[in-house]
Amino acid sequence: MADGTVIKSLLKSKSGEFDIESIHTLDLKDMDLVDLGCLGECTSLERLDLSYNGISKLHKLAGLENLQYLNLSANRISSLEGLQVLDNLEKLNLAGNLIGGTDSLRCLTGLDKLTSLRLLDSVKGLSNPVCMNSNYENDVCQMFPNLISLDGERINGRGSDVFKLLKHIDNAIANRSDSNTSSNYPAEPWVNEDYWQPSNKFEQTIMGDAQQQLEDLLSSCKRLSNTADEKLQKLKEET
Repeated sequence: MADGTVIKSLLKSKSGEFDIESIHTLDLKDMDLVDLGCLGECTSLERLDLSYNGISKLHKLAGLENLQYLNLSANRISSLEGLQVLDNLEKLNLAGNLIGGTDSLRCLTGLDKLTSLRLLDSVKGLSNPVCMNSNYENDVCQMFPNLISLDGERINGRGSDVFKLLKHIDNAIANRSDSNTSSNYPAEPWVNEDYWQPSNKFEQTIMGDAQQQLEDLLSSCKRLSNTADEKLQKLKEET
């Protein structure tokens, strides 16, 4: 790395690959990066973690046509230009940037495979100015009808009804007590801690990922059910 720029020697050392075109997974977290350099030449890349850097421009990611999972949290991003051509992108983390309004997200609406979007991470204290808008969640859901998860909450598919129930209970409790306390039910983790570790057998991890996601979902639903029971009991005691 030279002056915060991604160079080939960095990509090779981080991935263990001799040819950068063969890299499937890259973890470039917290490396003081400001320029993506030659990163667009990693044409086989499917998973990329660029969190906790100083990145502001994303156009050099345009060549990553196979990219599925992208973590850009905790950077200096205000424009998402460059991401609109990543047709295989499924999971995108933008928490902790400078995205000011939903208009900045419109360039992503053509990404039909995008099912998970994060702009707010309350656990890590990462947000965006757009999240301060009172209609933020509704606006984003309307813009991205294919989303399954927003900010770690399941808004469609299995488990979404539980999240909606808990939010309804939270609102009821807040209205009765005139409290501004935010909801404390658990959001799903964006990825597992070891998610970005490179593997020499990448193709064999697909089934393992699916099984892990199912186990995480079942565990999350169990926690949410317990939380719902507790809040319902609290609401009964207050009435």
